[in-house]
Amino acid sequence: MYIGCQPFRPTELSRLPQSSYRLQDGVFSPMTIGKPTRPGSPIALIIAAAVASLLFTAGAGVFLYRTTQSLITSSSWVQHTQDVLNALQSANIQIERVGNASRLFTLTKDDDQLNAARSNANALSTAVVRLRSLVVDNKDQTANVEALEQCSIELTHQLDKLKTDLIIPREQMLSCRQTVNIMSDQERRLLKTRNELSEKNSYLSVTEEVAFVGLSLVGLIILFTFLLRDAFDRRKVTSQTEAVNLELAQSVKSLEDRAHETRILTNARNELQLCVDVDQLYRAAVASLGHLIPGTAGSLCMINNSRHLVESVGSWGTEVATARLPEVFATQTCCGLRAGSPRWRRPGLSEIHCDHFSGAAPEVYLCIPMVAQGETIGFLYTEAPTPAAVVLIEQRLEGIRQLLQLTGMAIASLQLRTKLENQSIRDALTGLFNRHFMQIALERELALAQRRQNQLAVMMLDVDHFKRFNDRFGHPAGDAVLKAVAAVFQASIRAEDIACRYGGEEFSIILPDVTPLGALERAETIRAAIANLNWGPDTSSGDITISIGVAMYPADGTDGEYLLRVADQALYRAKHAGRNQVIMAEPALNTVTKPLHQEVSAD
Repeated sequence: MYIGCQPFRPTELSRLPQSSYRLQDGVFSPMTIGKPTRPGSPIALIIAAAVASLLFTAGAGVFLYRTTQSLITSSSWVQHTQDVLNALQSANIQIERVGNASRLFTLTKDDDQLNAARSNANALSTAVVRLRSLVVDNKDQTANVEALEQCSIELTHQLDKLKTDLIIPREQMLSCRQTVNIMSDQERRLLKTRNELSEKNSYLSVTEEVAFVGLSLVGLIILFTFLLRDAFDRRKVTSQTEAVNLELAQSVKSLEDRAHETRILTNARNELQLCVDVDQLYRAAVASLGHLIPGTAGSLCMINNSRHLVESVGSWGTEVATARLPEVFATQTCCGLRAGSPRWRRPGLSEIHCDHFSGAAPEVYLCIPMVAQGETIGFLYTEAPTPAAVVLIEQRLEGIRQLLQLTGMAIASLQLRTKLENQSIRDALTGLFNRHFMQIALERELALAQRRQNQLAVMMLDVDHFKRFNDRFGHPAGDAVLKAVAAVFQASIRAEDIACRYGGEEFSIILPDVTPLGALERAETIRAAIANLNWGPDTSSGDITISIGVAMYPADGTDGEYLLRVADQALYRAKHAGRNQVIMAEPALNTVTKPLHQEVSAD
């Protein structure tokens, strides 16, 4: 079905007001309920409203002009009266100054005081002239001004005689004061009358204006009724549109924030997958947390192998905030770890502080346990210094949990990989490298020695009478001996040296960049350390010693397998020479014909 040229969906029919539309020639058209609206009536209302507005504006302008003029006139008369009062006050002040200066002159005979009196008298004459110009429209006050002028003239004449007569012109000053007081009283009464008239005019003006505005508004209300109804409808639609737009804007912002959070988590996952050790992983996790919740500070804390202590392995934010946590603290000091779930500490929600702070605890912080493979391995401490930071953490709490989950999985993966690597290259009993790793390491070290033109030593070591010891004291004691011997090796060699368990009670050690004398001294140190081991009273008759054979690169050979055979041959000679000694390979005797690891005797 189509409405005009636009497709119409049947579901839209239920949304249309049935009394407002009708079907005509296959097209829905609006219909009027009740009295039909004359064509062009909205336009007529708009024109009428416009004309009424113009008339109202013109009438209001005329009325406002007339009212303003009336108020201005009243205000000017009030100001005029105030000016007269100010002039009278000035004249009164001049009279007082004349009297004071005259009295001082009669007492001190100081000409300066006489001059001051005359100057004030002249100022009084000037004030009289100004008063005459101000009260020219008032006959009564004009007469008073003339009297004041006459008094001022007499006062001036009397001052001219003051120097010789020394008689203060009291009568003239009194006459002037009386005249000024009379004029002031008249002006005050006039000011009161004019103020009352001004207030009356203002009241009438306001009353007339209110009446005019009321009548005008009644007409405008009638004209604008229909327009206002339409405006209200449009406003309602606009409000609904704004509400929808606001909701859409909030949704878009939420989606953008979620997309930003997803990008951070994706980048964090990629970074964590690239890490090859836990320290690198901790740095990557802390950096991602700083990007995920900017404006905060915190630390990533891991539980150590003892399960009793927690170590702070990384932090972000301000130095003041990150310094709140010590490097190591007990697990029971964190309420979040004890609760086993994320825990906010903020006023009104929880008043109990964690005890893992170096100084004063902050007001608001969050502790989130970190779990990997069902085991709690640490927790995240996050400090929120502002209310905005609290809101951000609340909004991105799920993202924080996901990032901690990714971090925990990455840690577990690295630990598993490290464990598997150790199992593949280390001997389970002694912790030394195994034979397979030794062969690879020997080839690598020989290549380095050849490139750098350095010397290299290979030791073959065998525990003397180990089978006899093992048969006498049992396999656990034998295992303990092997562990102790391996511990001596690790304590006696350098960091770059490589100690390996070659098989059974036989070991090998690779010493890069060493001289024959240095290799001999190192071997002797190892032999003496093992000979001096204290095995306890139960094995006092089973002291352990070791025999060592040493071969040098390149003097004794350049091939790894050949060097091992040469070192093994030297070990063979040490066994035949009485055991518990070190034998260096002799280049003249390095034609090896006996098989490698040939046993000297049954023990």
